Amino acid sequence: MRPEAFALKMLFTAVTLAAGFKGGEVVPCFFVGATFGCAAAPLLGLPASFGAALGLVCVFCGATNCPVASTFLSIELFGGGGVLYFALACGVSYMLSGYGGLYSSQTILYSKLKAQYINVHTNAHHVGDPSEKLPDVKGSLKK
Repeated sequence: MRPEAFALKMLFTAVTLAAGFKGGEVVPCFFVGATFGCAAAPLLGLPASFGAALGLVCVFCGATNCPVASTFLSIELFGGGGVLYFALACGVSYMLSGYGGLYSSQTILYSKLKAQYINVHTNAHHVGDPSEKLPDVKGSLKK
């Protein structure tokens, strides 16, 4: 497989969805992540197969914002031998993935960076706008 296959798959998936066709969400994530991991692993001194496994799980975690489910998926697909690496990679992917995800109905209420609830509509409080009020949630960290 060619190293730039992950970029081509992303491009063609985006064109297909932009043209109005219904496409899968999960399998392209798997393919793009595994192909990128396979291409990047030798540059990091890792075996290509392990890099592909890490890439698959990390892109899935970043796209879905579900680090625990992604870690369990990695154990189920690739065994428990590298669970610490998969968990660490999923944690980093989750922290860097932002607040939007693959599924529009998913709502993240708690900040990934600060110990506080965030404004689910604008994230204004999360980015530092003190005029925004926190959601009225039982157990909130309001002062």
